[in-house]
Amino acid sequence: MNEPEEEQELHLRPRATETVSIKIPIDTLRSLEKVAASRDISVEGLLMLSKS
Repeated sequence: MNEPEEEQELHLRPRATETVSIKIPIDTLRSLEKVAASRDISVEGLLMLSKS
């Protein structure tokens, strides 16, 4: 028999944030949007992933 999956809690710790503005060529931004959409995340999230 299959065991029911345990519920997992998401624990986020508050962190200071700052808004920044960057210039990205339009064609590059469109490519980022397509990749982000294929991964079901935002462009901002995709950029954060590439940082780590």
